[in-house]
Amino acid sequence: MLRTRGLMVAGVALGLMGMVACGGGETGQQAASGEAAAAEAPAAQQTAAQQQGQMQLPEGVTDEMVAQGKEIFGGAGLCNVCHGPNGGGVPGLGANLTDTEWLHSDGSYEGIVQTVMNGVDASESNVGTAMPPKGGSGITDDQVKAVAAFVFTLSLGS
Repeated sequence: MLRTRGLMVAGVALGLMGMVACGGGETGQQAASGEAAAAEAPAAQQTAAQQQGQMQLPEGVTDEMVAQGKEIFGGAGLCNVCHGPNGGGVPGLGANLTDTEWLHSDGSYEGIVQTVMNGVDASESNVGTAMPPKGGSGITDDQVKAVAAFVFTLSLGS
């Protein structure tokens, strides 16, 4: 009984964190349905911009890297904790990565790699919160490159 209650509390807490992290003007129901749809899409599925031929990936970046980066962003990379599950940012924690405004790089793939590798000092952060190198996670340099590939694609749909 105690274990079941603990799992239920953890599930509710995760659900609330997901609704808070969505930000923007979405309601919890809209965010939940959007997350469900994203979970149903295969990891290797191309973004809408790629399907429409609007996106040029940087040299050396593959669709597979983007898909892997998306998984790392939402998992081991810990990116979604501060930047939200869809990269839209979390007030007071992490910047919006889905718009075309780049705060700590020129928005190039290489610039994003450097920002993730080096982190952002709290004094330079627009939200006043530091981003440690690699987001404070233990991901590898190759995983950072995959995350950067995914983040690069986030603003291209804008």
